[in-house]
Amino acid sequence: MVETIFDRIDMMEKYATKQEKVIIEYIRSNPIRDMILQSITEFSEKVGVGDATMLRFCRKLRLKGYSEFRFLLSQSVDREENPEDNEAEIVLSNMITALQSTCNLLDREQITRAAGIILNARHLYTMGSGNSGVAAQEFRNKILRYGINSNYFADNHFQMIAASLLDERDAMVLFSVSGGTKDMLEIARHASQQGVKLVIFTNYLKSPLAKYATALLYVVAKSAPLNSGSLVSKVSQLYVIDVLSREIFRQMNGVAEENLHKTAIAVMDKEI
Repeated sequence: MVETIFDRIDMMEKYATKQEKVIIEYIRSNPIRDMILQSITEFSEKVGVGDATMLRFCRKLRLKGYSEFRFLLSQSVDREENPEDNEAEIVLSNMITALQSTCNLLDREQITRAAGIILNARHLYTMGSGNSGVAAQEFRNKILRYGINSNYFADNHFQMIAASLLDERDAMVLFSVSGGTKDMLEIARHASQQGVKLVIFTNYLKSPLAKYATALLYVVAKSAPLNSGSLVSKVSQLYVIDVLSREIFRQMNGVAEENLHKTAIAVMDKEI
């Protein structure tokens, strides 16, 4: 029989501290489908304990950390499928919900600030880890047509090398849905110490990454660990990228439009 997260909890419960028993009670009395969508900060706030307490609880369960805790929780979700479910409609509904929620939570002040940071940067880098790297690359490609030269590296070693050479005159746009990716946190920490301005796209406004933001852009794109490759998160990121790009276009006062014409002519011969 495969060991579940609840098996582990049962084995350690009699040794649990008072706060750990509060965590156990919360886990047993709340829907798993809701818990697996929460960041460690969101989960800890719901329970009423600190992040450090939650991490100690995970290690007491012989887990590497909160990510593995969410992973095991997601495996406990009942996977029975309704044969009448229309998968295409479910995917569409999830995307529409994510886009509408992201739109409702857009902060115009943060969008305006982010555009100004990008336009005034001496050097600009766009970076993301894993699935968020696709969004970082797409943003680089989009603003290139406006005449804004941005650098993009997929490899974390080159990301760190690039970050080490920046200062307060420069800016970085970082993408991380979870806001807890170690690579992005390391880059943000290093860059902020050098005064680099950081525009951050994340799903969790209270994530470890968010605290380094000069401008913080919220993306509603929650997914379970076993569904982390879902396009819903990418669609939400691309939507905010489009909104930010329009604000950059507006602030460029006609220069972006002129450059768009130039780039369109430059690739015209590539089409039949």
